[in-house]
Amino acid sequence: MSVRRPSFEPGWVLAHVSLRVIAPLLGGAIAGLVIDRIGQTAPQFALIGLAVGTLVSILWVRAYIASNVRRIRREGDATVAPGAEEHEDSTTERP
Repeated sequence: MSVRRPSFEPGWVLAHVSLRVIAPLLGGAIAGLVIDRIGQTAPQFALIGLAVGTLVSILWVRAYIASNVRRIRREGDATVAPGAEEHEDSTTERP
């Protein structure tokens, strides 16, 4: 009998979520700082960049979680043994 390993490793999940949070936040902040430097509008675009980066992070992590939930449910449906389904017409009452 083989032991079925989970299809995801906790370290990989942490790495994926971290990437989906850090990249947009840094990208938005750096882009905002560059635009502020060019336009000399001190913190205005840096704050806008952080806000946009936060929004992108939230949406990206949400999409990642939703895709994993769908995958886990699909794998759970595939592991149900034939004949192990519940039958609607079965009862414990005897005629």
